[in-house]
Order: sequence, then C-alpha cells, then structure tokens
Amino acid sequence: MHILKQLKTKKGRDEAGLFIVEGEKCVAEIPDGWETVRYIASQGYADANETEIARYKKTAPLEILRDALFESYAPAQTPQGIIALCRQRKFAMDDLIPAGLTVKTDSFYIVGECLQDPGNVGTLIRTAAAAGASGVILTEGSADIYNPKVLRAAAGAVLRLPIVTDASLSETCTEFRCKSIPLYAASPRGDVLPYELDMKKGFCLLIGNEAHGLSDEAVSCADALVRLPMLNATESLNASVAGSILLYEAVRQRTCK
Repeated sequence: MHILKQLKTKKGRDEAGLFIVEGEKCVAEIPDGWETVRYIASQGYADANETEIARYKKTAPLEILRDALFESYAPAQTPQGIIALCRQRKFAMDDLIPAGLTVKTDSFYIVGECLQDPGNVGTLIRTAAAAGASGVILTEGSADIYNPKVLRAAAGAVLRLPIVTDASLSETCTEFRCKSIPLYAASPRGDVLPYELDMKKGFCLLIGNEAHGLSDEAVSCADALVRLPMLNATESLNASVAGSILLYEAVRQRTCK
C-alpha cells in the first residue's frame, strides 16, 4: 500500500494528484465531478456491508485489506473501514466568478490569508458551505485543503464548494474590485461592527493569519475593517470562530424578516 503512505504528505499528494476521503458518510456522498480512482475497505467492513461494496465496485476498483493492515494505513485514529482515493481538482477565480459575467448581487465569498492551521481552514470551509457562500479563496502559505485534518474538520464541504488555493492576495482583491464586490476585513482594530454592514448584497470577507492577523496589504485592500465586540478584555477570537460569526451575520440579515 505504497500509495496510502505517499498520500499522507502534501508532497506525495501533489505528486500523485490524489487525496484520501475517509469515513462511511463522506465516501458515500462524494459528489459528481470528483473522480474516484480506487476504494479500499477493511475485511470487517466488507463483510458487514455487502450492498455498499457491490455499489462501489461498479464505479472504481475496490481493494479489501485485513482489518489490522487497513487500520495501520488509514489516516484516522479510529477508521470506519472504508476510504476512497480521489483525484484532486484545481479551481480558478473564473469558477467562482465567471469571466465576463456580472456576479449575482447576493453572492459572497471568504478569503483566508495564509491560514496555516488545518482545523481552522476546515472549519471555515464547512461554515462557508453551510452559510451559502459561493466559494473560498486561500492565499499562498495556507494549509493544504487535502490534508486529512482539513478534510475531517470540513466534514465533506471541501467536495461541495469551489476552493481556489495558492491565490495571490493582490490579484484576488483586484478581481473582486473589478466586479464591484466590497471587501470586509475582520480586524480587532476595525471601526465598523458587523451589524452596521449591508451583508444582504454581495461581499468578500477577509480573514487573516492566526498569529499575525491580516497583512498591511490586506488591510489596504479592504473597504471596511470589521471588528467583533469584545467583552471582559478579550483580545481576539480564533480565526475560524471569528469568520464563522461574521458569515452567520450575513445569514441572519438574509433570513430575518
């Protein structure tokens, strides 16, 4: 199972152009458009799930391993007995905002600037999908979206939302400006509260690095610096928590009558 060892590292995943989807629910719900090149199951799972195994065999080759061997290769500490090897996909800004097309007035996006913690990246992607965002952009230096920790935190959302990776911040900001989409940057130094923004219309939310926050370049690109009110002398919130609160302010504005 050399391929499973290879896919445990970013270098290996990039060289193979593949990544691992693990867990019974995530494997069963792989959306159309994502190519599965192989399934791998434990003997115990195969014996207990003959119908699912037969269905998987119709779409891609399937290999069954002894339970102990499967557990030694599976990324999760408590594997569920089935994984899929899927081909990576590369999205561009045109996939989020088609060239030559005026963006829908209610489309909104999230940009993560050098977000390095896999848990934060996965959580933001999951929240963005749940909140109805049209896409996620991650700048250079951000965690690999095919990292197993990102995939687990995202709970399948990496496969349901277009995500641009290794993006240039300046080019991304220029793209949104050309579409007249305002950029709101989350910052503890902000002078605007989220409730004061009109988030019923299209916007882009900028979230900065966990340790250093937004760069000067990101701040200069922003149309507004948005802060969350902090009580009891709390300095700041976790990047994914702050981003999630702001995204759900947009949901609140769009759903409350």
